[in-house]
Amino acid sequence: MQVCSGGGKPNEFERVPDVSRFAFDRVLSGARMSRRPRWWTIGRILVLALILHGVFLGYPFVRLGQWFGLEGPVWLLFAALIFLSQLICRWPLRQVTHPTARFLKQTLELFLALSPLVLVLVLSAEVGLYFELATPKRLAFGILLIVLVALPYGLYRGSRPTVQSLQLVDDRLRSDLHLVQITDVHIGSRSPDFLKQVLRTVAQLRPDALCITGDFIDQTGVPPDALAPLAALGVPVFFVTGNHERYEDTEDIIVRLQAAGVAVLRNQSVRLREDVMIHGVEDADSDKQLAQVLPSLTVKDTDLNLLLYHRPAGLEAAADAGMQLTLSGHTHNGQIMPFNLLVRQVFPKIKGLYQTGSCWHYVSQGTGTWGPVFRLGSVGEVTSILMTPKASSSI
Repeated sequence: MQVCSGGGKPNEFERVPDVSRFAFDRVLSGARMSRRPRWWTIGRILVLALILHGVFLGYPFVRLGQWFGLEGPVWLLFAALIFLSQLICRWPLRQVTHPTARFLKQTLELFLALSPLVLVLVLSAEVGLYFELATPKRLAFGILLIVLVALPYGLYRGSRPTVQSLQLVDDRLRSDLHLVQITDVHIGSRSPDFLKQVLRTVAQLRPDALCITGDFIDQTGVPPDALAPLAALGVPVFFVTGNHERYEDTEDIIVRLQAAGVAVLRNQSVRLREDVMIHGVEDADSDKQLAQVLPSLTVKDTDLNLLLYHRPAGLEAAADAGMQLTLSGHTHNGQIMPFNLLVRQVFPKIKGLYQTGSCWHYVSQGTGTWGPVFRLGSVGEVTSILMTPKASSSI
C-alpha cells in the first residue's frame, strides 16, 4: 500500500470469542493487583482531583479576581461555583436530556475549557508583577481580553467539525473505495441536533460506507429517535464500541444502533464487497486487546482488510494480523492545549497517519467533544478516505 497526497449491505458476520468486553478500569484493576484496599485507591483519586481542581479551577480564577479587586459574598459564591463546576457537571448534571439542562452543563464546562489558558496567562502575569512591568488591574484586563478572543474561537472549533481528506493506494482493490470515519461524537453530552449536522456532512460526501469508531454515545438512555438519522443515510454503517459505551448501558446502546440499521462489530468481521473485509474489535483498557482478538478473525491476503478499533493502542498487532488500514479515535488530540502534551505520553499515535510495515494507521482527532464544547489546538473532523487500486497520474 502507498500513501498519496490529498487534502450494499453488510453480509454475514464471523463471530469470535469475546475477550474482554467488560475490562476493569486500569486504576482499579491496578489497585487490586497490588492488593491495596479500595478506599486507598479512591482516596488517592480524590486527593489528586482536589489538587487538580485547585491548580486549574482555584488559583488562577481567584488570583484574577484579586487583581480586579473583586471581593464580598457574591464573588465568593462565584468563585465557589467555578471551583465546583466539574463536580456539578459530573454528578447532578451527568445525565442531561432537556435542552436547558444541557445548556447549563455546557456553560459550566467552559470554566474547565478556559482553565489551562487562564492558568498560563496568570502565571505569566505573576512574572510581570514580580518585575513591576504593569499594574495588577492592567494585567487582569489583558488576560480578560485574550480570553474573550479565545472563547468564541474555541466554541466555533468545538461545534464545527471540518472534513479531513486522506488518499491511499492498495492494489488489492478492484475499484475505488470511499469511506468516511466519524468518532467520539459523544451523543448525550452533545445534542441529537449535532448528530444531524454531522450526518448531513457525511451525506454530502457520498461514501460507500460510514465507519464509527467508538464513543458515539456517552450517556445512558439516549432515545432511539435521536439515532434515527443513521437509518436515513442509505449506506452501510459500521460501529465498534469505545470506552464511553462501556461506561453506560452498553447492551441497550447496541440494540438501539442495530434498530437504526447499524452493523455493530463485536470482535467480528463482515464483507463490505468482494474485495473488502471490515473487521471490528471492541474497546478494552488493555493494550493487548488487539493481539488477543485479531488471531481469531478471518483475514485473507487477497482482500483489503480494514480494522476499526477505538483507541490507538497496540496497533502493531494489526500489521502482524494482515491488516492494511486501521481507523481509531479516542485521543481528541488532547482537545484543549496543553492537554495534547499529556495525551501524547499515553498515546504516541495521537493524530493523523502512521505506518507499521505495510499497515497504515489513521487516528482521528474526534468529531465531537467530551466535556466542554470547545477546542483549542485541535480540530473536530469528519474523515474522508479515498482508496484507489493505483496511484492517480496527477500525484
